[in-house]
Amino acid sequence: MLGKKILACIFALIILLKLVFVVASPQQWMGFASGFLEHQVLAMAIFLAITGYYIFSSLDLIDIALVLFFSSMLFGLAFIPYSAMFISLNQQIMASGMGKAWLAIVIWAALAVAILFRVFSKERGTADGPRA
Repeated sequence: MLGKKILACIFALIILLKLVFVVASPQQWMGFASGFLEHQVLAMAIFLAITGYYIFSSLDLIDIALVLFFSSMLFGLAFIPYSAMFISLNQQIMASGMGKAWLAIVIWAALAVAILFRVFSKERGTADGPRA
């Protein structure tokens, strides 16, 4: 439980810090983000190995799916005002090929299959209680 609280606190602090920078100095935030993303291997290690390993080893897959669903809806809500720009960006991404996003595509596909397997499996004593 302590690990979950630590990750939750880190997440909350990053959100608040990001919001302060985005409101007070968006250019400074973009500079930080660009610098961080220049180190792609480090970014992937942080995104996947540290948080992903801990989350998937300590939370139920259905709970993770619900949080991802909520997060996706929240991101969608944030991006609706910029839909024209994102359509243009999506067209540029599709024109250049999806090869650079192979890892994310594999992870999303694996998650979807694992979630469907988990939901429709005949296991007893799951997080939702015993199945009849």
